[in-house]
Amino acid sequence: MLKAIYHFITKPYLLDSGEDKRKVIGLHILLTLGLIYGLIDLTFSLTGYQINECIPGDAALIILNIIGLYCLRNARPRCAVNTIFLFPVVIYFFFISVQYAILPIKNTIPYTVWALIPGFLFLLLFSHKSEQKLLTYLGVSLVTVIFHLYQADRLLDATGVYWSTQELILNPLIIILLVFTATFLVAISYELNLKELRTKVLETDQQINKTVKSFQQGVLLMQLREDEMKNPTGLKILKTNPAFQKMFNVSSRELHRVDAEVVFPKVFRDSFDWNNYYLHTKSRQRTEIYIEHLDKWFEIYSLQPAANQIATIFYDITNQRQLIGSLQESRKRYKVLLEAIPDIFFIIDKDGLYVDFVIKESELIQINPDDIVGNSIFEVGFSEKMSRKIFQCIQDAINRDSIETIEYALEVEKGTAMFEMRIARLDDNSVISIARDITKRKIAEIRLEEAKLKAEEADQLKSAFLANISHEIRTPMNAIIGFSKMIGSPDFDQEEKNRFIDIITSNGKLLMEMINDMISLSKIESHQVTVKESFCKINDLMVELYREYSFDLASKPIRLKLSNQNANPRFGVTTDRYLLNEIIQKLLDNAVKFTNEGEIEFGYKLIGKDQLQFFVKDTGIGIDEEQVQRIFERFHQIDNKTTRKYEGSGLGLAIAQHYTVLLGGKIEVKSNINQGSVFYFSIPFKNGDGTLQVVR
Repeated sequence: MLKAIYHFITKPYLLDSGEDKRKVIGLHILLTLGLIYGLIDLTFSLTGYQINECIPGDAALIILNIIGLYCLRNARPRCAVNTIFLFPVVIYFFFISVQYAILPIKNTIPYTVWALIPGFLFLLLFSHKSEQKLLTYLGVSLVTVIFHLYQADRLLDATGVYWSTQELILNPLIIILLVFTATFLVAISYELNLKELRTKVLETDQQINKTVKSFQQGVLLMQLREDEMKNPTGLKILKTNPAFQKMFNVSSRELHRVDAEVVFPKVFRDSFDWNNYYLHTKSRQRTEIYIEHLDKWFEIYSLQPAANQIATIFYDITNQRQLIGSLQESRKRYKVLLEAIPDIFFIIDKDGLYVDFVIKESELIQINPDDIVGNSIFEVGFSEKMSRKIFQCIQDAINRDSIETIEYALEVEKGTAMFEMRIARLDDNSVISIARDITKRKIAEIRLEEAKLKAEEADQLKSAFLANISHEIRTPMNAIIGFSKMIGSPDFDQEEKNRFIDIITSNGKLLMEMINDMISLSKIESHQVTVKESFCKINDLMVELYREYSFDLASKPIRLKLSNQNANPRFGVTTDRYLLNEIIQKLLDNAVKFTNEGEIEFGYKLIGKDQLQFFVKDTGIGIDEEQVQRIFERFHQIDNKTTRKYEGSGLGLAIAQHYTVLLGGKIEVKSNINQGSVFYFSIPFKNGDGTLQVVR
C-alpha cells in the first residue's frame, strides 16, 4: 500500500535522486496536513464550536494549500515551495486584520513572529536555491512584522534591542533577523558542502568513465524501470564503452539513453534471452552466450552498482572457445582410437596416484572420473594385499623398465569384474597401466565348466532314464505278450483267463501312463502346453478323483481320504481343469507308488481370499532332505538303478511342477523318512463362486 502511494506521488516527476523524491514526499505531507487542519478549523468555526473563529483565515489557509498541491500534481515543486510567500496573507487574517483577528492585534505580534519563523525552515528544507529564497522571505517577513507593528501602533516599541513589553524578550525584528541569519548560514554551508561533493562525484565519474573507456572488455550500464510494486518492467541503456560498441558493431549514438527493447534485438538478435536474464533472473552472475550472427562467444558478468542499475561486463572468449574446442576434438579423436582397443588405460605416477584414464563405454564397467583421477591405488577398491602388489609392480616397472602382469578381481557398480593388468614404464615418474577386462572370458570359462558338469550329469541321468524306461516298458510288454498267449491256451479255465485279462489291462495302463508322460514332456519342451481357462467345479473334480483312486486301491491296505473344506456343490474357480486334474493325479500317483500301507489324504482349503491350496498327504516312505530339492528335476529319481524297488519314469513330479507354474503356483513338499510326505500347491482364487459353505 505504501509503495503504491509512494509511486503515485513521485511518478509525475521522473526524479533520479532519492533526496529529490524525499522532498516531494515531504511537501505532499505538509501541504496535505495544512489542508486538513484548515478544513477542520473552518468546520469548527462554521458550526460555532470555535470561540476565536477566523473564517477568512481558514479559507486563505485552505486555498494556499490547494494551490501548493495543485502545483505538485502538475510536477511543479518549485511553485509549491513558493506558496510560502503567500503565507503572510493567512497571518494577516488571523493576527493583523482589525476586523478578523482572533485576538487584539496589539497582543498578537508574537504570534505573527512565531508563525513566520517556520517559513525559514520550510525554505531551507525544500527550496532548490535556498539562499535567494531566504533573502526574499526575509524581506516578506520584515514587511509583515512592520505592517503588524504599524497596525498595532507599536512602531516605537521596535526601536530598541529589547522588547518593551513582556510578550517577547528581544525585538521581533531582531528575532526574525537572527532566525534568518542561522538558516542562511546553514544554507550556505550546505551549498558549499554539496558543491564540494558534486565536484568529487564529477571527478569520480570522470575517472570511472575514463577507466571504463579504456577497458578491453565491453561494459554496459543500464537503468532498471520498475512499477509501483517494485517489479521490473524494462531497461534503459545509460552508458556503454567503445569496446562494447566495437564488439556488437553499434555506435554510441544508437545506444545512449535508448530503451533496451529498441536496440537489443539488433545487438543480440535471437541468440540471447536478455529479457529473461535481466528482468526475471534474481541472481545474475556469470554466464556464457553465443551470438550467432557475429559467430562469437561471450562470457558475461553482471552486478548492481545501485538499486535500480545493472552493469554487465562482456568478455570475448571466442578464441578460448575455439582453442578448447580444438583440444576437445583432438582429445576425442585420440580417445576414440584408444577406445577402439578393448582395454582400459591408466596413467599412474610413481606414488600410486591416478593421473588420467581412458575407458571404453560398456554395460559392465561404469567408472566415475571423480572416483579415479587424483586418488591412490590404495583408495579405489583394491584389497590391501593387492594394492601393495600393484605398488611394487609400479616400482619394478620404473626401475627395471619391465612389463609386469597381474590378474585381479574388482568390485564395480554392476558386480565383480575380472581384469588382467599390464604395467609398463612411461617415464621416470609414471607408468601406463593397461587393464583388460577378462570378465567375459572368465565367466565363459566358468560357464563352460558348469555346462560340462551339467552335460555329464544330464548324460548320466538320460542314460539311467533310458535304461530305466526300457526296463519299465519291457516289464509290462512282457506281461501283456505273455499273458495274451496264455489266454489262448486251452490249459487254463475261464477264471484264470479272467485274471490274466486283469493283469494285461493293468500293465497296459502302466505302459500308457509312461507314454503319456513322455508325450507331455515333449510338449513342455516344445512350449506347446497352454492354459485354457474355464469355470471348474472343484468338488466335482475331487469326487471324480476320489472314485477313480478308491477303485484302484480297493485291493491294497491303503485308506483314501478326501478333505474338502467347502461342501457347496457350486464351489469353483476359473482355471484350466485339465491341467489341475493332471497335477493332482501326478501327486496321487506318487503317493500311491511310495505308500505300502496306511492312509492317503487329499483335498483343498482356502488361504485368505485370493488363494486356493490343494494338498496330497501320505504315510509312505518319505524323502531324504537332500533329495527334496531335486525330485522335481526331469529324469531324476530317488533310486536311479535299473534294479530299483519302485517303478516309474521319474517325469511325473517334473510335469506336475511345470503345470503348476502355468497355473500361477508352485509345488512345495514337507517330508520325513518313514513318516510320509505332504505335497501342496496354491492357485489364484480367480472369479470364485460358492464360497458360502453348507452348514450341517
